[in-house]
Amino acid sequence: MRKICLQNAIYTTFRAWQQVTKHASDTNKWFKKYEILNSDDEDEVKDKAVGQDFISKLPHKASNRIFSFLNVLDRLTCSLVCRSWKIMVQDRSLWTQIDLQRIKDQTTDRLVANLAHKFRSFLCNLNLRDCVRVTSSSLRYIGECRNLQELSLSGIKQINADVVNDIGLGCKNLLYLNIAKCHFDDGVLRVLARHYVNIQYLSLAGCTGFSTAGVYYFMVGQGLHKLFHLDISGCSQITHEGMRYIARGCPLLHSLALNKLAMMKDESLYFFTKYCPNLKALHLRHASSLTDTAFMYIADNLPRLKTLCVEGNHNITGASIKMVGRGCPDLVHLFIIDCIQMCDTGLKGFSSTRGLRVVNLGDCIRISDHGVRNIVDGPSGPHIRELNLTNCLRVGDTTLFRIAQRCQSLAYVSFCYSEFVTDAGVELLGNMQALRSLDLSGCAVGDAGLASLGNNPNFRNISLSECNQITDVGIQKMCSRLLLLETLDISYCDNVTDYATKFLAFSCRELVRLNIAGCTQLTDTSVSYISGGCHYLSHLNMSNIANMTDKALRFLRRGCKLLQRLNVTVCPAVTYGAIQRVESGGCVVSHSIDVKEMKLGPILPLSQTHKRPMSVGYSIFPIPNHA
Repeated sequence: MRKICLQNAIYTTFRAWQQVTKHASDTNKWFKKYEILNSDDEDEVKDKAVGQDFISKLPHKASNRIFSFLNVLDRLTCSLVCRSWKIMVQDRSLWTQIDLQRIKDQTTDRLVANLAHKFRSFLCNLNLRDCVRVTSSSLRYIGECRNLQELSLSGIKQINADVVNDIGLGCKNLLYLNIAKCHFDDGVLRVLARHYVNIQYLSLAGCTGFSTAGVYYFMVGQGLHKLFHLDISGCSQITHEGMRYIARGCPLLHSLALNKLAMMKDESLYFFTKYCPNLKALHLRHASSLTDTAFMYIADNLPRLKTLCVEGNHNITGASIKMVGRGCPDLVHLFIIDCIQMCDTGLKGFSSTRGLRVVNLGDCIRISDHGVRNIVDGPSGPHIRELNLTNCLRVGDTTLFRIAQRCQSLAYVSFCYSEFVTDAGVELLGNMQALRSLDLSGCAVGDAGLASLGNNPNFRNISLSECNQITDVGIQKMCSRLLLLETLDISYCDNVTDYATKFLAFSCRELVRLNIAGCTQLTDTSVSYISGGCHYLSHLNMSNIANMTDKALRFLRRGCKLLQRLNVTVCPAVTYGAIQRVESGGCVVSHSIDVKEMKLGPILPLSQTHKRPMSVGYSIFPIPNHA
């Protein structure tokens, strides 16, 4: 009996030991597989990878790079494919930044709550911009993300003091907060001033629910004193006294945006120049009530200013801008747009500025060659990277001559609608090898000027819209040598025919964006050339061309597989059926066909039911110009 009991004990012991050993062996194998998937050795991954698909056999860094291009929902779907994909998708490096704006229409409270809870330990950046379906019930889970540093809630309507309080109590390391276009009361500002001690970037742009009483917490609260950037654009309810509260409560400001404050007075800007001496960037777009006095305050009190942006102000003159140039010698970015009283006198103040890199004087119609020469011939001339002289009607070939001599680092330049810019000046630009983007829309440029542009093979973006002197010969000579061109705009060039697009398509094979709108002589043959040569095309605008038919769209479906946006507005020969076939491939098509009217038709008397005219609405969808 004793012997039998001993045998049973030995059997039970060995059986338990076998189970423990098997469990330990399985655990060891699992960890080895996990180490292999996270290994940087490509040979080891190829030899011992768990999965048999090519994604699982890639190095860890390569697979992470692939999954990083997917949105959140696609990543979660990939985690259901197999065990190895689930391990790769759940890597923490993929979830330190979560961008839900890309799927804003599909973002729900449940998704936000699950993501915030599951990845709370290593989530650093969360973007919920324009996710209007998200409510306050899920936003409170964001407070669990202790390491969160950047948070964007722009456009979410249900922002209140309780939500902001929960986030502030949990996310002590929050540095960036964007609650622009949200409607909230003074209670939110009170919470911000109490709990957000380390915040450095705050955007309240377009928030009109709070009052000057709430702004008072900027000055008396414990938080918000470390702000480096503040955006209160469009907050027109802030009074003169409220501006003083903000200026005194944020003495460390480096960047300030005061856009769309049409009623802001000079004294309000004075408070910021007095209490925020470290300001380096100041944005005053559409602050139309400011006068020369305000810019005198800038010249006297902000010697460290590096970026100044003024737009739509018809009160300031060249005298005050001249003082700004002398009082702010460290300026790097200068934007003075649509200031009709700005003249050559104002640019004299920048003749000794050494650090200018970006200059935008668009729509300043009183500026001439003499004024631009003050900047170009100064110490900043050889270092300027961008120069925008759009609609500067008095600028001509003299300026282009000085630019070609002095601005050897220039990468982008625009002379839109400058009537005095001709082929003689454009020929000089063709020899500037650093130039990448050129905009000559509406200029008196002909074939000789285009031929000279071919001397610079480094061009990436060229806009020649409404240049009516251009013919097929000029485009042929230009495109034959611009093999790396990515963006071209020849819209409303009436003399361009199918012959030009033939050389364009088979020379510039790297084209990504093309605008041929309004070229009335083009036909379906041009599209056949484009689809046969420009296989990387993603944006095409061929609106307002009566000769385009469904045949052109069939060419695009066959040759341009990467096409994302197509504009066929006011193309009467294009039918809705052809448009639907293009849209089925994932391309967004802009057209002027009233689909509802086409299906239902207008209500007519029975005697006229055989006459059902189709109404056509007109909408414009231009290709964005990134020149």
